[in-house]
Amino acid sequence: MGIDKRIDAAFKPIADRWEAIVLTSTPESRFLPAIPIVLLLLVFGALFFTLTFKFANVRLFPFSLQVVSGKYDSIEKMGATEIKHVEVNEVDGDIVDTIRDEHQSGEVSHFQALATAVSGTVGLGNISGVAVAVATGGPGATFWMIVCGLLGMSTKFVECTLGVCYRDIEEDGTVHGGPMYYLRKGLGELGLGPLGKVLGVLFAVLCVGASFGGGN
Repeated sequence: MGIDKRIDAAFKPIADRWEAIVLTSTPESRFLPAIPIVLLLLVFGALFFTLTFKFANVRLFPFSLQVVSGKYDSIEKMGATEIKHVEVNEVDGDIVDTIRDEHQSGEVSHFQALATAVSGTVGLGNISGVAVAVATGGPGATFWMIVCGLLGMSTKFVECTLGVCYRDIEEDGTVHGGPMYYLRKGLGELGLGPLGKVLGVLFAVLCVGASFGGGN
């Protein structure tokens, strides 16, 4: 047995247990099939965000293209974002001993951020998953994947906004952010700090485990 088979055999029982938990379904009835609860949470959550933000996934799509194309980079070059309590080199306006060029805000440009996000999103799961869905459900599955993609844009909009609002920026310009941060800080503002810390740690730990079997 090769090493890949041994690894698969070791992780399969763990993956099967988690699959049973994550894909817990509603009771089947005469009118409705058994539906995974996580699917209902994703769909209704996306619908809620879409309606709350007045179809931001459609309304702001042209604006997003303008942002990633660099139309608004010149605004940030004027120093729209400043970091306090750091030493500034007065010769070229750059902050000394930092990992970024302060002539532009952020460690990466808008397009670089998009390219990085796409590289981690479009992978084996998206390619083979679409093929399996069409082969299993027929051509109509393509329509529902498009609908899910449009609704998922609203969820992604909320995730990215929270990530930016609750990120940490060190004095040297290094940026730290993500669900671990906005879960702790956001729930902390609601008086649920301990819950936010637990969820943040849980997210980070589960991400490490998921990375071993991720298709991307």
